[in-house]
Amino acid sequence: WTGSMQNMAQDVKKLLPYLYDREAFHDPKNKDTIDQALKQFAQVAKHIKPEMGKKILGDDLLVEYSLTSLTDDLNRAVHSFELGQLEYSRSVAKASLNYCFQCHSVTQVGSSAAWDLDKLQSLNLAPLEKADLLVATRKYDKALSYMESLLSSPDFSKNYAFDFESLLRRYLALIIRVENAPKRAYNELNKILEHKDTPHYIAEQADGWRQSLKAWQKEKKQPIKTPKALFEQVEKRFKKAASIQHYEKDHAGDVEYLRATALLHEGLKILKTPADKAHALYSLGRAYEVLDELGSWNLHETYYEACVEKDPKSEMAKRCYSRLEASLYMGYSGSSGTHLPTEERDRLKRLKDEL
Repeated sequence: WTGSMQNMAQDVKKLLPYLYDREAFHDPKNKDTIDQALKQFAQVAKHIKPEMGKKILGDDLLVEYSLTSLTDDLNRAVHSFELGQLEYSRSVAKASLNYCFQCHSVTQVGSSAAWDLDKLQSLNLAPLEKADLLVATRKYDKALSYMESLLSSPDFSKNYAFDFESLLRRYLALIIRVENAPKRAYNELNKILEHKDTPHYIAEQADGWRQSLKAWQKEKKQPIKTPKALFEQVEKRFKKAASIQHYEKDHAGDVEYLRATALLHEGLKILKTPADKAHALYSLGRAYEVLDELGSWNLHETYYEACVEKDPKSEMAKRCYSRLEASLYMGYSGSSGTHLPTEERDRLKRLKDEL
C-alpha cells in the first residue's frame, strides 16, 4: 500500500509543473511527456486496490470511493487530452487531486510523499491549491501553518473572499480529524474572527464551532473499544450538532460532525457484523450530507447505498434507502420539476428490491 502510494505521488510530481502552468500544458513540445505522465498516473491509480489499505484504514468506503473517482477522472483527462481538448483535460486532472485531500484529511496514518512542494517554486498555485497539495502530500505541519497565515491575513479575506470559507472549513477538518487539537483550533478561530470584515454568516457558524471546541477541551478522552461505545459517542456528537444548528444542514454543527466522522473512520476497524457496519455507513452518510464539499457532493449517497447492500433486510437498510431516495430527488429537482435520470431510477429500484 505504502509503495503504491509513493509511486502515485511520483506521478503527481511529474504532472504538477504542467497542470499548474497553462502555457506549458498547451505547448506542443510537451505533448508526449504529458500524455505519458497522465496515462501512467491513471494506470497506477487503477491498480491500487482498496483491499490493500484495509489493514491500515479498515473497511472504509472512502478509500474505494476516492480511488474509483480518481481513476474515472484521470481516464477522462487522458481521453480528452488525446482528442485535443487540452484545457478540459488539464482542469479535470488538476481537480482529481482533491480526492487525495479527501482521504488524507481523515487520518494521519500513512507516510508523506517523498518530495517537498517548496522545491516546485515555479508552480503558479492559488492559495487553496497550495493548501490542498500540502495536505495531499501529508505535509500536515506546513499545511496548518500555511492555512493559519492566510486565514489570519486581512488581505486574504478581502482578495479571496470566495476561498476564505472553503479554506477555513478545510482547516477545521485537518486540525480536528488529523491533529485532534481543539485548543489550537479554538485559539486560531478567535484570531481569525477578530477581522472586522469577516462575513456575518461565517461569524454565526463560528459561534457554534467555538462552543464545540471549548467544550471539547474539557472532555476526558474515552477509548473506543466496542461497537456500542462507538455508536454512543457518535450519537452524542449528532445530538450536540442538532442543538447548535438552526436548520438541518446548518454548518454551525460542523465541528461535531467532523468529530463524528473521525470516530467512525477509526471505528470501522473494530466492526465485524453486517449490522454494525451498516449502522456506521448510515452515520457517515448523515455526517457527510451536512459536510458536503468537504467530502464530495455525493459521497453521502454512496454511503447510504453501501449501507443497504451491507445489511439489506434490516431496518437500518430501510433508513438508508429513504435518505438516499430523498437526496436523489432533491438533487434532481428544479424550477421545472423533478427529472430523475434513468440510471438513478434503476439504482433505486435495484436497492428497493433488496429491502
